[in-house]
Amino acid sequence: MKNSALLIGITAVIVAACAASRPVADNEMGLSKTSVFEDPSPSVFDYPKTEPSAATALPRAWNSAPPQVPHKIDAFVPITTNKNMCVTCHDKPSLIGKKTKGIPTSMPESHYDTIEGKLVRNNGRHVCTQCHAPQASVAELVGNTFKTDQ
Repeated sequence: MKNSALLIGITAVIVAACAASRPVADNEMGLSKTSVFEDPSPSVFDYPKTEPSAATALPRAWNSAPPQVPHKIDAFVPITTNKNMCVTCHDKPSLIGKKTKGIPTSMPESHYDTIEGKLVRNNGRHVCTQCHAPQASVAELVGNTFKTDQ
């Protein structure tokens, strides 16, 4: 009897506490503390229309960052093992590590296989847009505080 009374008392306290609490509003959830229904849609943007022959290299965010694509690529994608227009200009093993104005940046040695001491291109390893992305001038949705160690 004593246990039953204690159990009924605890149950009553829990029910009263639950009934007294108010539901959580959508603008009180998560880290942003704003309504999920007020999330603005980003504005429409275009990638650069610069032709590859007229493009200049973009600065890198840090030393080992993959280069950004400074020209339009709409005619180059999708990239497949049978069709990769990027290597048409950037496959220059003799220019690895050399920067020459007016000459496209050569792919680094890491983009090749070494067979019997020779650098050999392996098209299966060239999914260029996996690391290299064209850039568009857009407003930041969230502020960026990244600082490089350079």
